[in-house]
Amino acid sequence: MKLETRVFELLNEKYGNLSELARAMEISVSQVYRVREGSRGINESFIIGAMKAFPEYKLDNLFYCASDGNQNKPAPKSKAMMTISQAAQLLRVHPNTLRRWSNQGILKSYRVGQRGDRRFRREDLAGLLKEAKIE
Repeated sequence: MKLETRVFELLNEKYGNLSELARAMEISVSQVYRVREGSRGINESFIIGAMKAFPEYKLDNLFYCASDGNQNKPAPKSKAMMTISQAAQLLRVHPNTLRRWSNQGILKSYRVGQRGDRRFRREDLAGLLKEAKIE
């Protein structure tokens, strides 16, 4: 099991950006950013900071336990786009596999930025996971 947070879902209710959230949590912006991106786990200072930043919420409303990835879990409902590395990690495939699937039309990707980097919708990835379980 892995500890996950709803802090970033609540961000816009009270704070304008990650910097304001970090200030309210009394931790560094880089720590908040790394937890959001998944490159850093949730530690004691993050939990304490979240309780400071959102005193109207109980601990159970800010954090929850999720599968650590040993099982395929549905992607959270979000309009946020995922990078190719994030999507590859979620699907447990190599990024080149996602590029090939995108080129073949198996998985829809969106091109962003001047370089045309691929982004994937969580809903599309969840649909692919469901489809793979059926077959």
